[in-house]
Amino acid sequence: MKKSRLNFLLEHVRPGKILDVGNLDKNGQIHSLLLKKMTGSEIYGLDILDQREFGLNFPNQKIGSFEDLGYPDNFFDVIYAGEIIEHTWKPKQTMDGFYRVLKQGGILILDTPNVYSLSRILRYLCKGEDVVLGNPEHTMFFSRAMIENLLGSAGFKIETLTTERFTTMKGKSIPLPGISPFGFMGECLLVSAEK
Repeated sequence: MKKSRLNFLLEHVRPGKILDVGNLDKNGQIHSLLLKKMTGSEIYGLDILDQREFGLNFPNQKIGSFEDLGYPDNFFDVIYAGEIIEHTWKPKQTMDGFYRVLKQGGILILDTPNVYSLSRILRYLCKGEDVVLGNPEHTMFFSRAMIENLLGSAGFKIETLTTERFTTMKGKSIPLPGISPFGFMGECLLVSAEK
């Protein structure tokens, strides 16, 4: 099975109260899938946008920022934060907030663009330009060491830290071998961590 953000999420998510942060991305495709696959779970959505702008009507949807979570302490069993931490200048505050609202033993599933992906390295070497951030809404990218330090300082115990097993060149996905040095050169870092 191709190691991707979605596959990683489905491998690590578990039933219970689930918070999907930034869930309206791509018209709520991942959120819709969670609602379908995780029957019997209470699934919450949090986004800075109003779902009505997209013609959506998800239950338990809240408008707000992931930097200032307005949920009670020890409320969620799982938090999924898909490609959101690269959009904040406050990653430590964000991780502390996730830790606060997760129940003891709760799981944080996180993915974020990999600063050391093969495609970014090759673009830099070939073009001589620093094209790391790419998207003007990205404030920073993270390396494995940065993720380990960030989650560790918030109190999380990392269970899995890997990358997608492909790189992207000119819009095409190219599989990467799962051996060094390619094992951590995929497009996104994929993390599951326990409170």
